[in-house]
Amino acid sequence: MNFVINILQMHNRESEFEQAKNERMYFPELDGLRFFAFLLVFISHQSLLSNIPYLSSVFNFGWIGVDLFFSLSAYLFTKLLISENLKSGTISFRKFYARRVFRIWPVYYFFVGFSILYFLIIVDGVVTSPILTRLIGLLTFTDNIFCITHGYDLLPFITHLWTIAYEEQFYVFIPVLIFILTRSSHRTKIIWFVLSVVIFNLARIAFIYNKVPHPAIYVLPFTHFESIILGIALGFGGFDFLLTRFKSIYFLIIGILLFLVVIQLPNVQFISYWLTLTYSIVGLLTSFIVFSVLHNKKLIYFFSISAFVFLGKRSYGLYVYHTLGMAMAHALFKINIGLSLNPLSAFVFGLFFTIVISIISYRIIEKPFLLLKKKYEIVVSRPI
Repeated sequence: MNFVINILQMHNRESEFEQAKNERMYFPELDGLRFFAFLLVFISHQSLLSNIPYLSSVFNFGWIGVDLFFSLSAYLFTKLLISENLKSGTISFRKFYARRVFRIWPVYYFFVGFSILYFLIIVDGVVTSPILTRLIGLLTFTDNIFCITHGYDLLPFITHLWTIAYEEQFYVFIPVLIFILTRSSHRTKIIWFVLSVVIFNLARIAFIYNKVPHPAIYVLPFTHFESIILGIALGFGGFDFLLTRFKSIYFLIIGILLFLVVIQLPNVQFISYWLTLTYSIVGLLTSFIVFSVLHNKKLIYFFSISAFVFLGKRSYGLYVYHTLGMAMAHALFKINIGLSLNPLSAFVFGLFFTIVISIISYRIIEKPFLLLKKKYEIVVSRPI
């Protein structure tokens, strides 16, 4: 009997190997979902929407779009690295980090450079000690840490770039973690997951107990972690057993219901023990949404609409440039084009400028580096 089981297990591993060897690791529906994650963030930075019924909750809790990005990234990296391990028998840390450099750094450093030049030339700003400290954070991907004491926006347009530092810090550990977990038993994976959640929760509780002010808990990976950890669990198939019990569309419905629960809770800037519940629910809702989109045919069709996929492929640029796009919209109305700056016009023009900038950036800056990134691929992933 044991011999038969071993043969079956060997056959399954060979099948997985062949699948990893021959298939492209690409989910266009997740690109479409990325665009909607960006829209949540975009709305959350449109202050004119804060007093509009129904949209005010999206404005106040649009930061969940950032967590949706975290969950998507964690899931995709986990799947990609598992597939790489199946194909080559190992995980190349060097090639992983090279791919991340070519994907993230060109646009990021271009935009940081643009912000600095704008500050020095247009604003005629003076580089004070706090600004120099913040600049060090931006250049070393530790900006999220310096946000705790220096705020988000000492330089123009860079309010949101702390999230890039946050993700880069996770990227340092993700390939090592996946390498270890792919060689671990199912029981060990569960123990790792539980211990991580417990330890990080204790760290967050310590911050709350000591009344560490916002945004410390929000911007640090070990106090704001659920979407990343659950995204990794999702990549390992930790949610797959649910498909035998429930229809995939239910998880989208649950995700939406969880969002409705979250908006009844204190927001992240209010430091209290409620934050443990808020972040836990957000981690679940983002993971359920990703899970549902991956497994429901109607959702796959909707999020694979070519326009959504096109914009989703440019979601990194959309995210990086959106503060500039909004500033351009406000500047346009200050010039006086015969229109009043209202929430709708601010949204439409800001989104328009952001999309145009990101398309140009993708063509001129991102694409050449993405072609270089392809040279370091072991598993064929998203087409350029």
